[in-house]
Amino acid sequence: MDDKEFTYLLEAYKAAIDYLNGYADRVSNRFNILLTLNIAAVALFGNIWLNPQTTPSKNGLFVSALGLAVSVLLYIQSAQDRYMFRQQRKRINAIRQNIEKNIGRNDIPALFAPLDEADTGKRKFIFESLTSWNSSVISLTSIPVIASILLTVFWIITLFARK
Repeated sequence: MDDKEFTYLLEAYKAAIDYLNGYADRVSNRFNILLTLNIAAVALFGNIWLNPQTTPSKNGLFVSALGLAVSVLLYIQSAQDRYMFRQQRKRINAIRQNIEKNIGRNDIPALFAPLDEADTGKRKFIFESLTSWNSSVISLTSIPVIASILLTVFWIITLFARK
């Protein structure tokens, strides 16, 4: 591999990592905004549910529909982001492996290389201690998806559970 190709691959590796870091920040901000809207809707719905004399029940229906819409939006965003993160990690690893193969070294910092059997898919869960464990099922990118599904179920129940 000549110096020009190596420099290109290294810059591509750095750019891919920078893009993923920036994307992670944007994802986190969107998730926080949508989660805050959902929590506000839950609080408003709880106020309406606990004080039906002061607020007409159609407001409860409106809040439930609004909460459901926000939850579905959160689900769509979270599921797509989770997919993008997985694909970008594969892309970054492919670039890193290409660099390593061409320079004959295996010690380039691997931000997303498998660390243990949970990462490689051999095991779903590894428990080291109460404060140290790894799961291939519950991950930082799956939590927003799971939260959005639970919130969607909550809002569907509130639409049908009327006093």
